[in-house]
Amino acid sequence: MPPRSWGWWTEQKLDILGDYLAAFNKASTTAGTTIYLDLFAGQAQNISRSRTEHLIRGSARRALETRPPFTVLRFFELESQAAGLKAALEAEYPDSRDRFKVVPGDCNMTIAAVLAELADLNWAPTFAFLDQQSTEVQWSTLQQLARHKREDKWKTELWLLCASGLLPRGLRLRTEAIDNTTADRMTAMFGTDVWTEALHATRAGELSSADFRSELTNLMRWRLEQALSYRTTLVFKVTNTNGSEIFDMSFATDHWAGEKIMKDVYSAAERRQPALRLKAQLQRRQAREESQGRYGMFDLDEFAPDKPDATLFEVKPEHVPPHPPYRRRGRLNGN
Repeated sequence: MPPRSWGWWTEQKLDILGDYLAAFNKASTTAGTTIYLDLFAGQAQNISRSRTEHLIRGSARRALETRPPFTVLRFFELESQAAGLKAALEAEYPDSRDRFKVVPGDCNMTIAAVLAELADLNWAPTFAFLDQQSTEVQWSTLQQLARHKREDKWKTELWLLCASGLLPRGLRLRTEAIDNTTADRMTAMFGTDVWTEALHATRAGELSSADFRSELTNLMRWRLEQALSYRTTLVFKVTNTNGSEIFDMSFATDHWAGEKIMKDVYSAAERRQPALRLKAQLQRRQAREESQGRYGMFDLDEFAPDKPDATLFEVKPEHVPPHPPYRRRGRLNGN
């Protein structure tokens, strides 16, 4: 398959992943075994949307290149793409063939067999990356991941994409009738229909669209902590070049070290985000000007600052705990 083009925010997400995986394995050195599960592995390599000659390493490559290395890696991908991913990874990492497998099919259907295969290693530090497009993962899959480890061990750490900025469009939020298919998938993902309370309030004008997006992210974090008993969840908001929210990355752990490491990684990424956005804006401007036949002596992105200007941008860490799910007036809060 030809490479997909990704925006700068996707590259930043993968940079966060790479930073955390290296720290995760370093912190787990004494365990002797570490496991990486990538439930939506995608393609091994893609290109930048703003600079098409710039290749971006996908999550599978970053996991295989992590140092210290993972002992066991499982990459889940749909049947139509699994063979291509397997061939690419085997060609590029021939010495790692005994460490990884590509699992074809819907991860919600194949996760049970993979976790059963890894049952003898249910004591080992395990990290799961769930980089879904919108609502592909089901709550039952999150349950299985959370319950995979022995009771005397830390839970499987989860890093999950919540497409809170995109779901309102998929729902057709402002139309007369919402999209029931998307609604059903959201209920399957959250494992509850309590999210519809915020939906009805938004359609009635009681909540803004921004409030609705925040409630969706909050609900996922609340469910991970309350229903799956994770000690902590942390959220990182991802915006596009124009500053509009497109998705959140929610991290779940019950280990103090995981919380500390991800807070540090998130904070570093938040400091980089404004400069990355400005660089992408300059690249897009240059592409537009060159399409009109206007060429400059230098690439515009060379003038982007390496560090954000505090007078132009404000970075706000969002490490506050989740609150109970939204309920319309007269209803009690709950799970």
